[in-house]
Amino acid sequence: MRGQKFSLYREENTEVLVSNWTILGYTLPSIGIFVMLMAFIIEPYMAYWGTFIFAWWLVPIIIISSIVLFIKALKKNGILKRTVLRLSLINLLVFLFLIFVRMPIYNCDAVEMAKHYDKNTEKFDELITYAYSPSSIQNPHKLNRLLRKTGCISIDTSDPNYCDIVYKCPWDDGYSYRIYLRPMTTDEYETYLDKSQFIPHNDKVIMMFEGGVTGRIGFSYEQHHEYRKKYPTN
Repeated sequence: MRGQKFSLYREENTEVLVSNWTILGYTLPSIGIFVMLMAFIIEPYMAYWGTFIFAWWLVPIIIISSIVLFIKALKKNGILKRTVLRLSLINLLVFLFLIFVRMPIYNCDAVEMAKHYDKNTEKFDELITYAYSPSSIQNPHKLNRLLRKTGCISIDTSDPNYCDIVYKCPWDDGYSYRIYLRPMTTDEYETYLDKSQFIPHNDKVIMMFEGGVTGRIGFSYEQHHEYRKKYPTN
């Protein structure tokens, strides 16, 4: 009996042609998540309030759509599947960067504020001197540059006795300095002693905390305690 020859072939997955519009439809939710994550990395305060006020209803829609389309894309082949997987991996890496790198940078407490001020006292003095100079010779670009040198966000000079300088705004909280132009009187100093949102650092500097609608209203007991341990003479 003459032997018969058999040939075995493995059926390869063929590249499925899809339109650019189909790819866009599958990736649009992932692109939306990427934009939101980048907004929180660049400016978490504005991103938080922008999301909380204007886009709170859109966030669950984007997340649910992204999950559903990710599962559907896993059943596909070719460029559609690869594109969705790559975008999902990028979003995961950006999310991990936000959680473990960016958010700790924005965290703040009384001890950090005190250290930051002591380290940059001369820069704060330069900023305040320029901010209180006659408005006809002020340059907004120079004022912003001096703010960046101090590592702060904004300055309010509406009071003739002191200025308020915003240091950090993680989420909806606010950490700022109230810096007097001359040493405080005893009465002025004592007004800050019995309020949790204030911690006097010296006779000219008050550290302030302003909690948002979803957070606490002042420095926590632990922060007060840690500050007093680090700066007992104050």
